[in-house]
Amino acid sequence: MQESVTTYVDERFDDFLEDLRALLAQPSISATGEGVAECTDLVEAYCDEYGFDSVRTVETDGQPAVIAHAEADEAPDERPTILLYGHYDVQPVDPDEWTSPPFEPTIRDGPDGRPRLYARGAGDNKGQWFAHLCAIRALRETTGLPVNVTMLIEGEEESGSPNLLDVVDEHADELAADLAYVSDGPIDPSGRPHVLMGARGLLYVQIDATGPNRDLHSGNFGGPTPNPAWELVRVLSSMVDENGRVAIDGFYDDVRPIGEVDREALDAMPFDAEAVMDDLGLDGFAEGPGDSYLEKLLYYPTLNVAGFTSGYGGEGAKTIIPSTAQVKMDMRLVPDQDPDDVFEKFRSHVRTHASGTVDLDVQYMDSMDPQRTPLDHPLREPVMAAVADGWDVDPILKPTLGGSLPTAVFVEALDTPAVVVPYANSDENNHSPDENLAIDCFDHGIRTTAALLSRLVEYEG
Repeated sequence: MQESVTTYVDERFDDFLEDLRALLAQPSISATGEGVAECTDLVEAYCDEYGFDSVRTVETDGQPAVIAHAEADEAPDERPTILLYGHYDVQPVDPDEWTSPPFEPTIRDGPDGRPRLYARGAGDNKGQWFAHLCAIRALRETTGLPVNVTMLIEGEEESGSPNLLDVVDEHADELAADLAYVSDGPIDPSGRPHVLMGARGLLYVQIDATGPNRDLHSGNFGGPTPNPAWELVRVLSSMVDENGRVAIDGFYDDVRPIGEVDREALDAMPFDAEAVMDDLGLDGFAEGPGDSYLEKLLYYPTLNVAGFTSGYGGEGAKTIIPSTAQVKMDMRLVPDQDPDDVFEKFRSHVRTHASGTVDLDVQYMDSMDPQRTPLDHPLREPVMAAVADGWDVDPILKPTLGGSLPTAVFVEALDTPAVVVPYANSDENNHSPDENLAIDCFDHGIRTTAALLSRLVEYEG
């Protein structure tokens, strides 16, 4: 990255930070719609101010998205195009749980003494995609924008991105790119940045169990009367074997084996098992497929009980047979698993193991496809080099994000490779009270994007 770009970022950094604070002060909660219209107007205004040639809001069946374009300053027809994705919507808040008001951005030192910007959306995700805008402005004002840039900022990521695929399909021609680049989530707990070549998919399901038509006295009816809570416990216990493997027939059929390149990447990843167990208050890790914590996290699917409710949960005792029980479950999926196929296998398992004395209703709640760009893809080197430029340290290469992002949409609809490079600190508290973005991470993010755009000039996809 040229010195003039670095100097410009240094000189304008405080201005960038103030504009980010104004963006964070605007609520934009997709679940309720609070502030969404005002936020899309602000996103448009910033895209225009920060160097994009065109910007518009695209309506959907839910919350709108914003699409902006910036052509390379020289020979745009000969330069590659990068698609930058982010989301302006944020999670709901309970102000009473925050140290400072969630929509009054406040800078103060974090637990480690580093200055941080505290606000809802600081790390997830406004601060991360706003770093892209700052980089584009820095390049426009100095060396010139070296590649074509398309920005897609959606408003429903925190609600599962239900309309993103429709937006990408409908506007596929103008969203076509050589690389889809996503900055979301935290950097590695070691403090080093990481380059993630994909994201795990998601399947979210719910089982509602209905027994007697009302809660019953557990003495007068206990014994012969079926209990929906026990029914769910029994069915759930049949889903995992004694070694921690998911026992649903065919659950692992489409899981890719770990190849040589992936094994090399695994061996190079730093991991401190004792530190993780101490942080989480654990005495050990769960059993299941995978020889290590990182193998389990990055290469194998999961079956998780997210919530189980039934009967009486208040103080004291209430001796009843509950009328209903409910379990919510999520499955993190890996390539080449199909959420629809996995759901059918899940539902078939429930039907097979149901006793027939309690009604079990299995519902498909939400899903997101897994995605993974090969670790030896030609884009790996310029991305890794750009992150090293921006952070002054070599990044960690990882096959996938443990969580889920809608990166598969770009691969499937645009035939575009996708990578994820988080810019937020590892303790950003995303989705939690006191969400924050370390000021130095914001700075590193700006420099990383500027370096990436410069390094992609010669790329031929």
